[in-house]
Amino acid sequence: MKTLSIQQLKNCTGIGIDVSKATLAFSGITPDQTIHYQLSNTVEAIKKLAEKLEKSEYKGKIICESTGHYHLKLVSVLSKYDLNLYVINPLLATKHSKANIRKTKSDSVDGDSLAAMCLTEKNLPKPIKMSDSNLLITLKVGQVKAIEKLIQKMGGSLRLYEETYQGLGFEVSEIQQELATKLKDVKSLHKRMLRELEAMIIEANESKEDADILISIPGISSTTAALLSQLDRGVKNCHSWVAFVGLDTSIRESGTWKGRGKLTKRGNTYLRKRLFCSAWGATMHDEHFKAYYDKLRAQGRSYKAALCIVAKKQIRIAYHLLMSGEKYDPSKAF
Repeated sequence: MKTLSIQQLKNCTGIGIDVSKATLAFSGITPDQTIHYQLSNTVEAIKKLAEKLEKSEYKGKIICESTGHYHLKLVSVLSKYDLNLYVINPLLATKHSKANIRKTKSDSVDGDSLAAMCLTEKNLPKPIKMSDSNLLITLKVGQVKAIEKLIQKMGGSLRLYEETYQGLGFEVSEIQQELATKLKDVKSLHKRMLRELEAMIIEANESKEDADILISIPGISSTTAALLSQLDRGVKNCHSWVAFVGLDTSIRESGTWKGRGKLTKRGNTYLRKRLFCSAWGATMHDEHFKAYYDKLRAQGRSYKAALCIVAKKQIRIAYHLLMSGEKYDPSKAF
């Protein structure tokens, strides 16, 4: 099908969009059929689709997967229109695709599965609306994570080969020394990029009062405070925030058997890393958090496990302070 008509969009009860680097596979469910359409993953093409959806007065759900940074053009454009875009975790989409009897994998089939979720899935996140400043932050965070992986991989490789060269009595060549210098340069750029990102996060934070409240928690920096203040406050309790950053523990039980749970690590990795550093800072410089940490260590918790528990406590404190509007009080927190 070459074009989408306004009437076709009016008849849609659910829309799924499978995102790839170059294209978007559109699937619209109507009472009679599923409409398939393919468009370029460009701002111009998405704008034309958004304008047609708005003219057709479509008020249903539009679902796409979070696919690295390729879905951000779709988020950027649709956030400027009166449309309900839901960006879901690929794990949720995989659950639905596995329910199909025929194991067919294609862009149109994936789009159909996403469109069907508009009608069948009850546990969808809230519709996403992001400003350009927050989109830029999201993009920068993803790039910082990619650079950190590169540094870790390159550094590990250089260390291992250097040890083997020394063990065999071989000299390290000029090229290998230059590689080590390049790694230092990448680390330096990484630090500069982190400072740039932190400045952007603080500038994008609309509520300075919330930031002041959160900074009163020991170990919480202005950057971490700005990130925490942007979390959804419409959730039922603070456990949703803990799960969002991936600090919740998985449950492994069957009958009378109980396995050892591990951190899910399925949330915001950048914020989780910052909270781990915040927990370490709090235990080093605050007597109440230090006493709490020492108690956990005395109970047999490892260094990392104890700091993760401290980080979870910081999240719970942050949630309750923002909901109440109060500042940190150690007598209440402990």
